[in-house]
Amino acid sequence: MCSGYRTLFYVGIAWILALTQSSVCAFSLQRIKVVAPLPSASRFSISLRVSIDGDNDMMIDMEEESAFDNDNAKRMLRPIRRLKRNKKVPLIAIVGRPNVGKSALVNRIAGTQSGGAIVADESGITRDRTYRPAEFLGEKFQIVDTGGLVFDDNDALFAKEIREQAMIAIDEAAGVILVVDGQCGLTNMDQELADFLRTQITREIPVHVAVNKCESEKTGAVAASEFWSLGLGEPFAVSALHGVGTAELLEAMFDSIQQKKTAIEGFGTKAKRLADVKKKMKLNPKKRLPGETEDEALLRKYGLGPTEESVIAEYEEALAAFDDEEQAEEIAVAIIGRPNVGKSSLLNTLFGSTRAIVSDIAGTTRDSIDAFMERPAPEGTNEPPTIYRFIDTAGIRRKGKVDFGPEFFMVNRALRAIRRADVVLLVLDATTGVTEQDRILAQKVADDGRACVLVCNKWDAVANKDSTTLDKSVKYLREELPQVRWAPIIFTSAATGQRVGKIYGAVDDAIGAHRKRVSTAVLNEVLRDATLWQPPPSKRNGSQAKIYYCNQVSTRPPTIVVFCNDPSMINDSYRRYLDRKFRESLEGFEATPIRWIFRGRRNRDVMRQKNMNGNPGDGGIGTSFPFPYAD
Repeated sequence: MCSGYRTLFYVGIAWILALTQSSVCAFSLQRIKVVAPLPSASRFSISLRVSIDGDNDMMIDMEEESAFDNDNAKRMLRPIRRLKRNKKVPLIAIVGRPNVGKSALVNRIAGTQSGGAIVADESGITRDRTYRPAEFLGEKFQIVDTGGLVFDDNDALFAKEIREQAMIAIDEAAGVILVVDGQCGLTNMDQELADFLRTQITREIPVHVAVNKCESEKTGAVAASEFWSLGLGEPFAVSALHGVGTAELLEAMFDSIQQKKTAIEGFGTKAKRLADVKKKMKLNPKKRLPGETEDEALLRKYGLGPTEESVIAEYEEALAAFDDEEQAEEIAVAIIGRPNVGKSSLLNTLFGSTRAIVSDIAGTTRDSIDAFMERPAPEGTNEPPTIYRFIDTAGIRRKGKVDFGPEFFMVNRALRAIRRADVVLLVLDATTGVTEQDRILAQKVADDGRACVLVCNKWDAVANKDSTTLDKSVKYLREELPQVRWAPIIFTSAATGQRVGKIYGAVDDAIGAHRKRVSTAVLNEVLRDATLWQPPPSKRNGSQAKIYYCNQVSTRPPTIVVFCNDPSMINDSYRRYLDRKFRESLEGFEATPIRWIFRGRRNRDVMRQKNMNGNPGDGGIGTSFPFPYAD
């Protein structure tokens, strides 16, 4: 009965408003709609539509909702696929036997000596293939680092898996660089690898030999001459440590790619084209320009050649070729966790193939591995596709167990992946539970301000599951990981693929929460309700903390500045209380930390309350008239 009276009340208000505004706007008795919102504390708004022609309105609403659902279904059902490689950016694979300096050469070419591939004086550091962007002579390309190739599976650990990864890199590459050691000289392994490349690869793509560790100009050429017997052309004496000979090596590789046509037409010609146009701008009739016939030179000699405007236009076009193309935004997703919790298996399941080497041995993954996936734009829209960059990292052990060496740099790469990620997938082991190292990693994610999704892997290995196991596990994780109590939880199995597809939806929600912005009016309304329900703390001497207002100053993560009289009086428990109340009152902050900054009042603002023209002896407590805010 109450709802019926409330409905009649709203209909009566609508009639009164319609009659008072009849001279301004037309009013139709057949289309009266009254919206009665629920109180602001509710998380959902329910609209009450009252219409005389209710059946027609109901059909219209159902059609609109069904159309909206269909649009969402189309958007959600768009398949996730691997990102198609940009043909304008060719790949150059670096191969060779173990410990010849392949990773050092990759760092030299890519310009990533700090933070690039891990380099150490021991074999077997690099296992998976890693991609690095590089640029030379204005041409952008990717350099692919591979592990040491060994044809005998008994000579090295993971020899078969490393060889498979290297073969994939060779199949994708537009050119191959074989790296050998100039100080050790020619070995049987170098000869075997060169024979394989000469018989199987050189027919389709170019192969060049880089003789590393040839720093000396006098002895470098002598050491490189020994490798003519490989039958792969001229060996180039280079030094990955000092950069000697890398320019000549890349110039020869670009020329070979143009001859073999393994890249798009025009690759490697930007610098040459610009140099030719600069020669034309000199307009020297005595010399013949490159690419010019005798007739064209004769016409230009008598002023009948290309005009000055055409040469300038050609020069501007050659310069424009060096401009950077606009790249689509990438969502960086870092996969972190303790050793042997299934991070690489999860990456392979997401990628759909063996992107990273997987084994039961802890510490199999050494360097950070990037894998790109793409969600196409919804049909009928002009939105760009969504690109996901998944970053697989090495397992992070406790700090006391990590010695200085390769593992030290592996952990640094993993921690750096957290800082450059938008969303972090914290992988846990469902069979062992939460450990102290998991809590440390969760605290690291929260401190860095990254959106987080908890992925509880190996869910298929949990024994004796029943209808209450899932709820008990969620409660257990919330109690054991209070650092990321706001993070969503997904129970997956990388071995069977169970619920792995839900990770994309969780990542999209986390990105939206990480970039969410709320208006100042809404924030202060929530802050007012929170302070009325639980006032700020006070001290024993009677001083009370006062909170004035707040506003959001940035995103990624959402950062809220709260202005108060004394920030030191706001303790940690009250900050957690505000964080909880804001998450309960506002939607969209389920997967991201909220950074709180408490600021006190400045001395200038305090002095503005005092007046300089008050009565003598009152301490300036009066009102400044007619300018109350003047200093």
